[in-house]
Amino acid sequence: MLKNFVLATAVATGLLGAGTFSVASADETEATAPSALDLQVTAVEALVIQYQDDAAGLQAAVEQLIINAADPELAAGAVLVVFDNSQNPAIRAILARNTALKDAAGQGLGAAIAQIGVTNPGLATRMSAQVAADGSADMVASVETGTNERTASIATGNQENGDSQIDQDNTPENVSSDS
Repeated sequence: MLKNFVLATAVATGLLGAGTFSVASADETEATAPSALDLQVTAVEALVIQYQDDAAGLQAAVEQLIINAADPELAAGAVLVVFDNSQNPAIRAILARNTALKDAAGQGLGAAIAQIGVTNPGLATRMSAQVAADGSADMVASVETGTNERTASIATGNQENGDSQIDQDNTPENVSSDS
């Protein structure tokens, strides 16, 4: 039995001495792990790179990114960070070279807010307030343009599909009775 204990101790000591173990505290792990906002910023930056010469493509891509995001508010915040306060020199260079991209991104964000407002007006209101609070004047104007255009498109589509709220009463004027 003593022999097994000595062997186990020797193996454990050898294993511990053979490699350096690093235990990170929770604070160190959080500091090195990218935040959810950082991940969204990276996604938006990838769109800027992909659509650097295609403002219309960027507008549609930003709209879809936000609509399909698990957290649309976070995604909207990432759009504001990238287009109003990018810390990435490559992104700043692309935006300086093609100034239409910022307007396109704002319109895409506005269109997404309008789309979200159809099913979740509270979320759309919070997102609009976020843009008003954190966005530059140019970004706010672009978002308003995108929101208004998408809202008009939604309203036109509803009218074309017969979804207008006007005269939707399908109750017959004369109720027939079998009695």
